[in-house]
Amino acid sequence: MATLSERILGCWRLVSYEFKSADGQVFQQWGKDPIGLAIIDKSGYMSVQIMRRDRPLLAGKSPAPEAIKAAFQGYTAYFGPYQVNEKDGTFSTRVEGAVIPDWVGGEQFRYAEVSDTQVVFRTPPVRVGKTEAVGRLVWEKIG
Repeated sequence: MATLSERILGCWRLVSYEFKSADGQVFQQWGKDPIGLAIIDKSGYMSVQIMRRDRPLLAGKSPAPEAIKAAFQGYTAYFGPYQVNEKDGTFSTRVEGAVIPDWVGGEQFRYAEVSDTQVVFRTPPVRVGKTEAVGRLVWEKIG
């Protein structure tokens, strides 16, 4: 059987992304039908992009500040070298570049479960609004 490191390689399309709190509240930061792409390469680097489908267009040469803010808040991306811990089933990325400047130099940590056609990444508990929640990202293999 292939290792987690081998099975996680490829190009993945986002199927769903939500955070759920211990009391059952569901948060959909990127809307009900987000779009995303993750590329995990055998070189040891990965890249991910996620966005809301309903981001406003930035009409004209001088878009309104509200439109710029909504466009920025509706999109995230980061990249960097990754490591897989086979024993713990974890995946972590040392962030070299990101839309969110605070992430650069830090680590994004996920628990990973991979099947032939899907990978599910779960986050450790994080602050969402006034509560803690666990993120669950489901990706479908496309290449």
